[in-house]
Amino acid sequence: MPTKQSSDSQLSVLKAESRQWVNASIAPRPFVDWRELTIKGMHYSGALKLARRISKRFELSPTSIPPLPRFRRAGGPRFIILCYHGIGESGNALLPAPSRDQFDAEMGFLRRNYRVLSLEDIFRELSNPLSPDPGIAITFDDGYRSAYTQAFPTLRKYQLPATIYLTIDTIETGQVAWYDRVFSALGHAPTGEFQIDLEGPWRLGLLSREARLRSALEIVAFFRTLPNFRRAECCARLERALSLPRSAVSGKVLTWDEIHLMQKSGIAFGSHTMTHPVVSQLSGAELEHELLDSRRILEKKLGTPVMDFAFPFGKISDCGFATADLLSQYGYRSAVTTVAGVNRPHTNRFGLRRMQTGHNCSLARFSFDLARAFLDYDGSEAGSSLHDGVTSNNRSRGSEKLSEAIGGSDA
Repeated sequence: MPTKQSSDSQLSVLKAESRQWVNASIAPRPFVDWRELTIKGMHYSGALKLARRISKRFELSPTSIPPLPRFRRAGGPRFIILCYHGIGESGNALLPAPSRDQFDAEMGFLRRNYRVLSLEDIFRELSNPLSPDPGIAITFDDGYRSAYTQAFPTLRKYQLPATIYLTIDTIETGQVAWYDRVFSALGHAPTGEFQIDLEGPWRLGLLSREARLRSALEIVAFFRTLPNFRRAECCARLERALSLPRSAVSGKVLTWDEIHLMQKSGIAFGSHTMTHPVVSQLSGAELEHELLDSRRILEKKLGTPVMDFAFPFGKISDCGFATADLLSQYGYRSAVTTVAGVNRPHTNRFGLRRMQTGHNCSLARFSFDLARAFLDYDGSEAGSSLHDGVTSNNRSRGSEKLSEAIGGSDA
């Protein structure tokens, strides 16, 4: 592990949200996870099945008081958009991804228990619902090759639609985006400690996998707060200093041939920008390049209109207040974030919520998170699981009440 002095000194330059992200990303699981045991007990006893049935017609009343929840009939259509990244592997060796078996189990569960819809269907039903049952859409960010090698066969097996948001520069170059390059650089660096100037002195702990992960998370969190040109300069400086090998960043993203094969089978695609920047840090010219040029290239390559966009990183601070107007001006119809929660007719189409699932998420937890999110009476942040170290600690009052009523609150 890195020395405490190193970690504390570097975390001190980060904003509170960034520090929270780093710490949540590496928070160890307790030796005895009572919450997980409670959820599994609910799963095997049939209580989760009952909760799922209730969530399809009802939601928590805002006047509900734990430990006795009160329900009211759900008002209007409700939709969850799931967010995946890599399956089996991500873009670097430091960050684990859900296994193919876990993904298969989750897709089989969805096929048996929910209406799984395309984004096109969800947009249509937000205005003109065809069923009172809630719906779920499946999306992937970044365009990792595992979407083709691992996820695509499972999606075909269960005949499920999905949308993949592509980072265009990675597809064109065949190399992963900058944040994966940071993780890869620290993952391949020699063992020890390393000092470098990244807008100030940084001491990188490289004595263990855990230390490398913490150092990489701190760097990425810091880079996300920089203007885009300064972030690019720091990334290049880090890669040169640590002699990042080309082999570490190649062969992990989709090719256009693989994209075309999936497109022929009904997989949809959207834009995830050109280079995966933090959109809120972009200048006007940079925004036009990332939002408009990515759409133009995608439409030319795919031969079909590209209507949907995914914000890189996707938290509120990453998106920028003026971006929605530009997205509409450039011809997009929607944008998804990584703010967890349920989408309803009043949800901003350029601020759609998504729920993420982690690499060690049990099927019982997956089922619980979906039921809990649909039961949340006002559809705000709920039901988020760890993925790429990102988790939401801010839940709505309804979700807090539900958690207290059926198993305690998240750590």
